[in-house]
Amino acid sequence: MNSILLKDNRYVQKVLTAFVCLSIVHPITSSTRFFTCLRLCDIALVILRRYVSINFYCVLLVIGKVVENQLMKSFVSLYVFEGYWDPKITTLPGLYLIATLILSPLKLCNAFYMRCINLLGTFLNLYLAHSVIEQISTRRWKQKWNDWMKFTVACNVMLFPPLFFWHFLYYTDVASVNAVLLMLLLHSYKQFKTAAFVGLLSVLIRQTNIIWVAFITVEHLFDLLDHKISKSISYQQYTSIMYLKLLWEKVIRKTCHKWELFTRFIIQLFAQLFPYVIVCLTFVTFVIWNKGIVVGDKRAHVPTIHIPQLLYFSTFLFCFLWPYMIIYWKDYFKFVSKHWMFASCVLILLTVIVHFNTLVHPYMLADNRHYVFYFWNKLMGKYKQFKYLLVPVNYTFMISVVLIPQLLIEPRYFIVPYILYRLFIKKPKKWQIIAESATTLIFSIGMTSLIPKEFHGKFKEE
Repeated sequence: MNSILLKDNRYVQKVLTAFVCLSIVHPITSSTRFFTCLRLCDIALVILRRYVSINFYCVLLVIGKVVENQLMKSFVSLYVFEGYWDPKITTLPGLYLIATLILSPLKLCNAFYMRCINLLGTFLNLYLAHSVIEQISTRRWKQKWNDWMKFTVACNVMLFPPLFFWHFLYYTDVASVNAVLLMLLLHSYKQFKTAAFVGLLSVLIRQTNIIWVAFITVEHLFDLLDHKISKSISYQQYTSIMYLKLLWEKVIRKTCHKWELFTRFIIQLFAQLFPYVIVCLTFVTFVIWNKGIVVGDKRAHVPTIHIPQLLYFSTFLFCFLWPYMIIYWKDYFKFVSKHWMFASCVLILLTVIVHFNTLVHPYMLADNRHYVFYFWNKLMGKYKQFKYLLVPVNYTFMISVVLIPQLLIEPRYFIVPYILYRLFIKKPKKWQIIAESATTLIFSIGMTSLIPKEFHGKFKEE
């Protein structure tokens, strides 16, 4: 039986890899990039066939066996596969449409091959992360990274522990990262219409990705405004009030005094932003019609104000990116010693927020093999004073993050913000990449150690 599956898996691997390569290459209309992509695919297939695919295939079989034998069936998103609809599904059917388009022509619509979709998306993330790093390092930072650095960082993104668990299961996280990274890559190549379409697809996979569509829209808006400013803008001006002053003097003041110029200016901006604006307006219309963001299980996903999420995310960020943050601790202590009154007030404010705004979701009380459950059950939920202990620690991490001028952070959903934050870090040192890789490996091993553990949560079985 395993030999038959392995034979089918090799066939599907080739077909799906070719499909993904064509889908990536098509919107980026460049013959050079086309042949470069084919060469990378050849190399990737050799590595995949000789060193990786057998190991990943074995892990997939083991996890599939564990999932089949234990109470995890309702935890993964196989509801739509096993039935037409389940009220616990919260996301739109983007992932299911992708699986249907790929697997239906091959007549391979079963749980095993549906999980192979995420396994394929894992290697797609490797390619996309590598391409984004190449774009950012050469165009934005004007730096030359060697191949080892780019490949290692891309591997760290691919093996990012919160994603690693879902490489072998059927869930939206991997496809969500695929879509967001592809949208970012297409935007960097100025393929705005295609990028907006991929952004719409990312929202169909996971609704919260609208945040990143809006982010790229705003980023594109500032790019258009930059072209209106004749003088070049330095990085220091971008991060100061001087940038707003330049916008006012060079753009707004020149256009606002005449109604015709102002109208023409607004029309030009809207025409450039139209693809992204359409996606955002479509999502707003959906939220109004649906009376909420999630599709099902709305009681468990009620919007609320949960400010300590900032603290949780800062700790989460530090756990994986500590090699890049510890070098800024001297700046932190200088800041605290120089502005000790401000630091004390912020510390008191954070303590008050933690006391009155620490919320516990019902899912955190169920053993679902997430680190969050064990962290809450063994520490924060057991010892009430522990949450106050985290305040000065988290405050330290938050200041460290602020001192590194990087990408906007959306604190509620950690995976995509972390990956984007990581990709926008400037050229690191070798010891930092090695330390990051070791940290990623340790957490990934820890994540796999939770797989054989039996569930204790209560799930509804139909």
